[in-house]
Amino acid sequence: MFDENLAIWALAAVEGIGFTRIRVLIERFGKASAVFEQTVQSLTEIDTFNKRAAENILKPKDWNLIEKKFIDSFPAGSNFVSITDSDYPERLRNIPDPPPYFYFSGRLNVLNNPSLAVVGSRKPSDYGQRITRNIVGELAASGVTIVSGLAYGIDSVTHEAALRSGGKTVAVFGNSLDIIYPAGNRELADEIRKTGCLISEFPRGTKPAPYNFPVRNRIISGLCEGVLVVEAWERSGALITANHALEQGRDVLAIPGNIDNRLSDGPNRLLKQGAVPVSSARDIFDNFRWHSSNGEKRQSTVKPNLSGEEKIIFDHLSVKPVHLDELIRKAGLGPGKTAEVLLNLELKGFIMRKPGNYLVLT
Repeated sequence: MFDENLAIWALAAVEGIGFTRIRVLIERFGKASAVFEQTVQSLTEIDTFNKRAAENILKPKDWNLIEKKFIDSFPAGSNFVSITDSDYPERLRNIPDPPPYFYFSGRLNVLNNPSLAVVGSRKPSDYGQRITRNIVGELAASGVTIVSGLAYGIDSVTHEAALRSGGKTVAVFGNSLDIIYPAGNRELADEIRKTGCLISEFPRGTKPAPYNFPVRNRIISGLCEGVLVVEAWERSGALITANHALEQGRDVLAIPGNIDNRLSDGPNRLLKQGAVPVSSARDIFDNFRWHSSNGEKRQSTVKPNLSGEEKIIFDHLSVKPVHLDELIRKAGLGPGKTAEVLLNLELKGFIMRKPGNYLVLT
């Protein structure tokens, strides 16, 4: 039997095996370590796997060498969590293309709190910085974990505002954790690590190449219940994060800006497309139904009159979106029965479906 973390790291390194196939394999066999105990025939029974893909996975390997490379991939002082681990953030697990594993330094459990991503321009206006400090400070002080990307500009202002308010913040890197980029944010990264968390899917020694950042943006949005765009050019990386959020079934929020300022082009376009307009932290609390006192969700203590199976499903739902796959797993009723019960609850007006197979209580 292989160590599970080693197995999933090795599986991700197999040529031609991407995020989607790894997820299919884990769903089929329960864990990554079990994949390497299969036969070519059992793997080719899966629709998306041909003989060549199966042989790539099962070809003889020097596991001692693989284990050495695995250990060497760890940035100093970092930890490792795989998608089959119970500590892996549940919100991230349910996006279409979750990282099979990532490295982290700090306190991963801060992502158990309500979480919001805040992104924007690297060269924000005074207005953008001021409104970010005000809104993020109030959110973080109320227990909302703030996620961003450690870049100069809105990212830095966001992390700093969360720390100043005594709140928790998470920085997602576009390089490995042993390289602080930009270098001028080294002290900021150290402060984040003390009470929050630094996250990267890249192994030690990975430099901040331009193509890494659009990839990492899906993690920023995937860790959160929504993304707030402050200021952004029409082709800003912040808008890539917003697009990821939409694909993941997350809410996109935007701060309206002056139409004479090009930094307003991105947020204003998002607002035209249906993003939630934000002028204060109260707009965000109301949108997600978070309490401004402690960041917890508002949930009714009065439950409707439901059947036994309906109560099981109802108890696993809240105003926080829950993915259908997660609900099936937690409720334990099976896909068919879960779909039947959900239809009944929907017809009764107790639940609502959101894009990306997410469900919430009405």
